[in-house]
Amino acid sequence: MNVYSLNDRILGCLIGAGAGDAMGAATESRTTEQILQYFGHKVTDFEVTPMDTFAKGNQPGQATDDFSSAYFITRHIIDHDGEITSEVVKEALIDWSEHPIFFDRFAGPTTRMAIRRYKGEEIPESDAIQLLPRQATNGAAMKIAPIGLFNPGNVDQAIYDAAVVTMVTHDNYLAISGGSAVAAAVAEAVTPDADVYSIIQAGIYGAKEGARIGRKIGRDVAGPSVVKRIEMAVDIGLGKGTQEEKMVEIAERIGMGLHVAEAIPSAFGFFAAGSGNPMDAIIGAVNAGYDTDTVATMAGAMAGALSGSAAFPEHFLPTMEKINGFEIRKTADDVEWIAGIRQKRGEQNVR
Repeated sequence: MNVYSLNDRILGCLIGAGAGDAMGAATESRTTEQILQYFGHKVTDFEVTPMDTFAKGNQPGQATDDFSSAYFITRHIIDHDGEITSEVVKEALIDWSEHPIFFDRFAGPTTRMAIRRYKGEEIPESDAIQLLPRQATNGAAMKIAPIGLFNPGNVDQAIYDAAVVTMVTHDNYLAISGGSAVAAAVAEAVTPDADVYSIIQAGIYGAKEGARIGRKIGRDVAGPSVVKRIEMAVDIGLGKGTQEEKMVEIAERIGMGLHVAEAIPSAFGFFAAGSGNPMDAIIGAVNAGYDTDTVATMAGAMAGALSGSAAFPEHFLPTMEKINGFEIRKTADDVEWIAGIRQKRGEQNVR
């Protein structure tokens, strides 16, 4: 039984998401061998980012697009008394886009295109066509964990809300499947009786339901099943072998790339491999190579929601708050308050 309070589990989720993003920013795009060669060791803490990465110039503990976009969406939902609508999400993303330190260097092409539309910019047809093959990406799932926090124990509502948020930038069924998996897992993880198994099962259920909903409201798109890839990744994570062996197996068999059917399943794989321990999950993802910050932010969010804030080094929270100007602890308090309001209102999903 998880003995931590709801507030502490919410805080743990936010710290895990932020830490995974900031730690992964230093290793992104490198292979495991290149990470070891550059740093001289596995990355287990915040590091100065190399000058040949997307995050060049970031200070240790500084967020990229993954956690920063999640933070802005969370704050806007709080400001709107818990309303999770496409208009609230659009407002949040426009606000986020006006912070160059987070947006200009990191935002992916699908998200950039959506925000350009919401700002009223006329998009040339040639630009839109070029993006079509690339839209089944992880850009929605990377920022979706807080949606689970607003729905503690209400997995179905978390799935519905995740679909609403995902459609704003990634309007295809695979992206909705991936986003719903993470949101559902977090909604389960913050409950008192959650364990590694129940969280994984919630994630698989979320991926299945998300795909079903997505086929109704989103575009069809080519790509592997998120559900089946999660099952494969979890089998690796729960199987025999050392943490190092599992890390390599997840990276080589599931993949650490931008596609939704790689990044999200791998996050579940590292969550399983670490037995729900946030630092083990994050360190595995951060050192596996490729899109490390995105995979680590999702794995860290799920594991942090299960294990609470005490599972992280003491310097993580104050470092991230100072470097990014984020009020993470206050946000955890506010999310808990809003989650209670939503429960009293009797939020119901309508599909």
